[in-house]
Amino acid sequence: MSATKSQTPRPSAEELRQLYVDQGLGCPEIGRMLGRDASTVRLWLVAAGIPTRARGSDSRQHFKPGLRSAFAGRKHHPDSIAKIKASTVADGRVPYLRNGAHWLTGAAPEENPNWQGGRTPERQEFYRTPEWRAACHAVWARDSACCRNCGKAWKLARQAGEQTFHVHHVWSFQIPETRANPALLVLLCRPCHLWVHSNANTTRAWLPQEPDATTFPGLDELQAMPAMFAALEAEAA
Repeated sequence: MSATKSQTPRPSAEELRQLYVDQGLGCPEIGRMLGRDASTVRLWLVAAGIPTRARGSDSRQHFKPGLRSAFAGRKHHPDSIAKIKASTVADGRVPYLRNGAHWLTGAAPEENPNWQGGRTPERQEFYRTPEWRAACHAVWARDSACCRNCGKAWKLARQAGEQTFHVHHVWSFQIPETRANPALLVLLCRPCHLWVHSNANTTRAWLPQEPDATTFPGLDELQAMPAMFAALEAEAA
């Protein structure tokens, strides 16, 4: 029997309150019990003056392991599918496939909604330069393909299926003069790289030692800074 032709009479307001409020059942669950659509149950609740919950606000309605979705085994009516399609097209969205191929296949760049006029982000553009590749080769060789913070070897990490290593800028990438200076770059495994940039790095290891500086120092000033930078410069020589 169709869910819209159920012979089960509408529950009273008190019965609805007991199911929806006291037991914490959702509209789909009540609808399955009574052979009605969830939208119909919601209309009953509104008519009975029972405040409805915001979607996802009740943890009792969250999906739990082993439980099926309320929509499992059901399908939208063809009329509903047509309306959904029409609304998405009206919003500017397009079907994923056209004649069996992705709709962007063979399309001009400007047809991509993420296209930004052919501009490449500064960081991405810099990482493609021969200057950056040469700096990375120098850092990997100098640090013997090991994390400078924990000493982990890249080869062993890769064999263990761990995440990759990163070349870390000791001083900000925003200083163009030092972006490819091996003296101000170190090799870090990903966990250590995340730690360096986290609040847990209270000693500012592998970071500039002037956290309150408001202006970027020049290249000459950086190379003249003590301790860490001097040691890195010596290793890069």
